[in-house]
Amino acid sequence: MNNKDSVTLWNILCTVYCYIDFVVVNLLQLIFLPILLLLSIFDRDKKLLSYSIKFFYWIFYFLNIPQIHDYDLNGLKAPKKGERRVYVINHASIFDVILMSVLPGANKAVMKESYTKLPLIGQIAVLSGNIVLKQDMDTGEQYDFYMSIQEKLERGVPIVIFPEGTRSRSGKVGRFYDGSFKLAVDTKADIVPVVLDSWNIIRPGAYWIRDTITTFRVLDTIKYEDYQKYSYKQLAKVMRIKMTEELLRIRDERRAREPFYYRKKQRFIDTDNEMRQELEEQKKKYAELIDNA
Repeated sequence: MNNKDSVTLWNILCTVYCYIDFVVVNLLQLIFLPILLLLSIFDRDKKLLSYSIKFFYWIFYFLNIPQIHDYDLNGLKAPKKGERRVYVINHASIFDVILMSVLPGANKAVMKESYTKLPLIGQIAVLSGNIVLKQDMDTGEQYDFYMSIQEKLERGVPIVIFPEGTRSRSGKVGRFYDGSFKLAVDTKADIVPVVLDSWNIIRPGAYWIRDTITTFRVLDTIKYEDYQKYSYKQLAKVMRIKMTEELLRIRDERRAREPFYYRKKQRFIDTDNEMRQELEEQKKKYAELIDNA
């Protein structure tokens, strides 16, 4: 997918404004961070820091005037004590790391080591107790990594996972890795699928803000009792189909509603049609699984 579209004056102004807003809010957050870290000494899961980040990012959203927030949380509330929850999100933009703070609960995200090197956001993500996936882990480290996530879930900490493992370069929903779903099955956690149409906010490999509408949909929660008949590999297939369907529905609605929606361009229509065709093939292949979902 070509990421070299021309940058307009509006893109430049939005980008400059958003980055200034982001830096100011995060510097403000860093001022309070030592106090929050001190208060979190006996907070094993750093829940206070999670809610603090949510607070500061809501300030960022409030001040980010050019951005329009089209959120639908589907009535979702923070998990009650004893509930185990895994958020599964399609990954399209670096902005997704900020968007996930909208989700209810003292969430911890599984993030690649490269994210921790991002200015401000990376340092804050590490200090707040998110789970870092190192690039090269031996068998023992992989086991410890998996167990640390499982222990957090069992203590009632919601976990955010991007099952594609990386941002989509094409804007399609990529192949889902099975690990997210094995974790959910092993811990009998609820699965909450979340679909973002965020690829054009900040495209992979780029830094300009091109889309000023943040579209965010939470789908129905899937209880362990409803999916326990599936293997985690089957579950990954079914979830990818459901989330791809929702992303296409969002894009079709935006094409009909927004006169300047970027996916009205033919090359993006072609990409979405390819994804639509792949979806139909997957639905035929896994028809029996979907009918029983």
